[in-house]
Amino acid sequence: MNIRNTKIFNILSQSYLVKAFSFYTLSHAISAITTFGILVFYTKYLPPADFGKMSLMWVFISIASMIIDGRLSTAFSVKFYKISKEESTKNIYTILTYDLIIFSLVYLVFLSYPSLFQKILRIQIVTIDLNVVFFLILFMIFGNFYTNFLMVAQKPKSFFVIKLVFNGVLIISSLVYLIILREGYVSYLKAYLISYFIVAVIGLKYFFTNYKPHKKNIISISNLKDLLRIGLPLVPDGIMLMLLIWADRYILNLSVGLAIVGVYSVGYNFASVINRFIVDPFEQAISPLMFKQFAESQEKYKENMARIFKYYWLVMFTLAIGYFVVLKEIYQLIIGIEYMEGYNIIAIVLFGVIISGNLLGSTVIMKEKTGKMFLFTSISVFVNIGLNFIFIPRYGMFGAAVATLLSYILQFMMIFIYSQRLVYVIYDYKFVFKSSFICLCFFALVLFLSYLNINIIIRLSLKAVSFLLFCLIAYKFLDLKGAIKGILSYVIKPEQSIS
Repeated sequence: MNIRNTKIFNILSQSYLVKAFSFYTLSHAISAITTFGILVFYTKYLPPADFGKMSLMWVFISIASMIIDGRLSTAFSVKFYKISKEESTKNIYTILTYDLIIFSLVYLVFLSYPSLFQKILRIQIVTIDLNVVFFLILFMIFGNFYTNFLMVAQKPKSFFVIKLVFNGVLIISSLVYLIILREGYVSYLKAYLISYFIVAVIGLKYFFTNYKPHKKNIISISNLKDLLRIGLPLVPDGIMLMLLIWADRYILNLSVGLAIVGVYSVGYNFASVINRFIVDPFEQAISPLMFKQFAESQEKYKENMARIFKYYWLVMFTLAIGYFVVLKEIYQLIIGIEYMEGYNIIAIVLFGVIISGNLLGSTVIMKEKTGKMFLFTSISVFVNIGLNFIFIPRYGMFGAAVATLLSYILQFMMIFIYSQRLVYVIYDYKFVFKSSFICLCFFALVLFLSYLNINIIIRLSLKAVSFLLFCLIAYKFLDLKGAIKGILSYVIKPEQSIS
């Protein structure tokens, strides 16, 4: 039988959501594999202190790029389906010009006062490395704006190709700088600099070709004001979110040193793997559709939010259980012995990552209540910082992980309550609590088995049997046959659920 003649293939091939999720999942899978691949090399070639230094520098890069951009990429996405192509063209070149001007001013300040960087991060750095940091920031901004455009314009295939190029260059550059040239932690920054530079060049060429700046008034001050009105309130929120993710490492450095920061950062990366493989690609696939649907029919939007929320927890916790079936054995195999203690914080941070990874915040953003997002994230950050200062001196990186989890729980509760006030959604709480309870029981069992000091084959077998038992119990008591049908109907026929 020719598969292309089957009904299911025809349905799937016509579904944007299926194609988008497939391309985004592949993109993130490649990115995750690349990230963990080079992570293995860095843990083999760099001592924990250097890895910790590199992690703190990445904090600065992430926050600085967000401040310079002013979250105009998000504002562009919000406006994209509300305006004409001509206005979108103006927005593109207005944003790029604004980013270049603000970058130049910030770069000039740090070149004039190079010690400022060292005072902020409490680490030593030479001027040539500072140049690498700032050019990385510039091309990261341009490159991310282009990939964000591809997502909002519903071009998942192009997004996949760009990510493939990015990761290919990243692998080659990392190997050259780290292994051949032996440039230490700076290898990481230079490899990303080259990768983002190539993506930025491709993006600029695309814009000049498809959104030609043929008019004199291609830069619009009024458009910029409108974009900044939406984007700027998200800047402090984004900074606070970055602090929520990274503040623990800064405080760990102050309390126990860079070596622990490096160990903790490796464990944190493994805790984020489900986000990279599943949550992020799903959000990237569905966000443009949700933007359109929210503007067209809030009733349909509420129906789909209820469906997403219902199955999100079951899917995420199931993946977490399956992940921990093999995680310890993989971690021991590929990560340097100096970093092994980082495994112990993965489960704690993973729960925080899962709790933070739902789409509830999109309701607040689409209602353009961006100031509230800043408030909620700020409260979570201040609680996180306070808990870190309390827990880290006594419990080290375990205290940092617990502080992260508690902060994510608090942030989720605040966003959930407020989003319900904005758009009231009837959720299936009974299913959520029932499925979560079953998942948590089996997660605890698999985690316990992971720490048993027994033969590796026996340990893996016990965990695999536990996972299979979980699947059988979940299928029987949660009516997963009906759940699977519901998910497939949502994914395969988006024209009925997202139109």
